[in-house]
Amino acid sequence: MSVTDGLKSVNLWSYLTIKGLKTIKNKISAERRGETGRAAVAMDERKLLESLAKSRSFSTKAVEEIHHEVAEALKACGHELRSVKIRAESNVIVGASAPFGKIPFEVGLSFDPFLNVPYIPGSTIKGAVRSGVYEILHKRQQRAEADQTCGRLFGDQKSTGLIGFTDAYPVAAGVKGYLLYPDVMTPHYTDDTKNELEVRPNPVAFLTIAPGTTLQFYMFYWRKRGERMLRVGMGDDADLAENPAPEISTLGAVDTGLLYAFYRGVGAKTAVGYSRFEVVEYMKV
Repeated sequence: MSVTDGLKSVNLWSYLTIKGLKTIKNKISAERRGETGRAAVAMDERKLLESLAKSRSFSTKAVEEIHHEVAEALKACGHELRSVKIRAESNVIVGASAPFGKIPFEVGLSFDPFLNVPYIPGSTIKGAVRSGVYEILHKRQQRAEADQTCGRLFGDQKSTGLIGFTDAYPVAAGVKGYLLYPDVMTPHYTDDTKNELEVRPNPVAFLTIAPGTTLQFYMFYWRKRGERMLRVGMGDDADLAENPAPEISTLGAVDTGLLYAFYRGVGAKTAVGYSRFEVVEYMKV
């Protein structure tokens, strides 16, 4: 029987929870059997990862419906929208402390149990874009001025900002048609390691969002909110370009910061090449 039999319509959150608890139970008993037991558990984990990666439970239609409803709701609340599509250039780790995958792989992944897909939270996107915008502004402004501008755009302790982001959901699968992709890290040191002779490699398998996966989200904004104003125009003095264009000189600080943020990486372990993206669509709705 194929490891993917029965996974075309199953809820992966429930499936992984049940299988994960069994794997944890096997891990406990495996410690008593030494290396032989650990090898058996590693094989079980490998099969579980393979079954999850090869599952075909992703519904493009469901995600499209959610995106449509979210866009209509935002417009009804008076927001203007930009549609953004990003393609993963590497394995993506986001939500490493999230429950999905934490048992038994020790590394979690942001996962929507209703849509049955991994996703990138809007709060994660907002934080990354804010950081990118701040870096760009700080090159031509004093730190205090850059902080003030980011507070006006994204919010601060005084007031909500002018710009927000929805969660990013996959709209096209990645390499080999996968949404979920296995990976492994091999820590050599533990808290108890006292010298190099005690180093013991310990492979940790876990789930990531597959490279090549395309995700979509919305950036929504107000042009004016209370005393705060969004400067829409062209060039260095603008927060946003009126109409996004490929020419970088016509983009505002937020446009440029968004492109830079995803190029630099949004998620975990970006310094070692994970969670890098290419923005493949950025357009006004």
